Amino acid sequence: MATYKAVIIGLTGIGARRPSETGKWPIYGVMPRSHAAAYHRHPQTEVVAVCDIRQEALDSFQREWADIWPNVRCYTDYQAMLAQEKPDLVSVCTPDHLHADITVDTADGGAKAILCEKPIATTLADADRMIAAAERNGVLLSIEHTRRWSPIFLKARDLIRSGSYGPLRGITANLYSLRSMLFRNGTHLMDMICFFADADPAWVFAELEEGFGHFTEYKSDGGHDPKTDPAASAYIHFANGVRAYYNSLKISMPGSQFELVCDKARIEVSDRGVTVIQGDSHAEWAKADLPVDDYMYTYQLAALAELIHVMEQGGSLISPAREARKTLEIMLAMLKSHELGNVRVNLPLQS
Repeated sequence: MATYKAVIIGLTGIGARRPSETGKWPIYGVMPRSHAAAYHRHPQTEVVAVCDIRQEALDSFQREWADIWPNVRCYTDYQAMLAQEKPDLVSVCTPDHLHADITVDTADGGAKAILCEKPIATTLADADRMIAAAERNGVLLSIEHTRRWSPIFLKARDLIRSGSYGPLRGITANLYSLRSMLFRNGTHLMDMICFFADADPAWVFAELEEGFGHFTEYKSDGGHDPKTDPAASAYIHFANGVRAYYNSLKISMPGSQFELVCDKARIEVSDRGVTVIQGDSHAEWAKADLPVDDYMYTYQLAALAELIHVMEQGGSLISPAREARKTLEIMLAMLKSHELGNVRVNLPLQS
């Protein structure tokens, strides 16, 4: 098997975190939930270098991963790293507003594949620059909307696509927690709405959390402070007639869930599983929790494995940049709707 050189730009938790493994049980390898952990567990990758502008982050990475990559090289300039290391795989884990320039430079610099954190960018113009650079250079660009590699959510989409319950009519997505922030966490739910709707969004209207009347553009602060990113509610109408509702509240009870309404059934899906509800009458409902298969690769590790598979075998990505652009466009349309007095905003927006 070929071995691919990988680098990580931005040593945030999602970029660099190492899972704790107690070794108490006869099972080996906690499922990776960071880019570094995914590279560690994939047999065809080696992290040769990392980059961050914070020296303490570089020092921490070297300490945490010394037994795995004792010779990892550290940089504070990503362009110098790309020129020196000439990596095959690049993870972009910086704050959102920095994704575009890094991705364009990486695509122009000879990498084979890029795994970029969500959301793809903070503006449509930046997203379009990223997409153009990847396509111009024949570089795979995957956006890390995590649930696209979850067997639970893939199972739910397969149920919809099978047609067994009739066509999908409506989607309701709810997000609750003190960090129910539209761009930081809501992007995951908005992406899943697009994943299930399987069509282009046509128009949107929305309302932001009280106190965000000034919030007309997303600048990104790294996603640390809920006061800089609103909870929101929105209606999204898709070109195929699917109607979607997105609702988030900053409350202490955490969790997220989806309701997918078809002609003959209602499918409830969350990170905890898939439930199908069918009704013979208003008084009688049959409810079934469906089994979901386990897989060796899910989430970040599956995203990485998919990139390598498509590099070697060809095919398409499940979370391509053009799909991630839809999610960004909807969220930006929500800001515009709120700014104009909660009115309908037609898509596409002008980038």
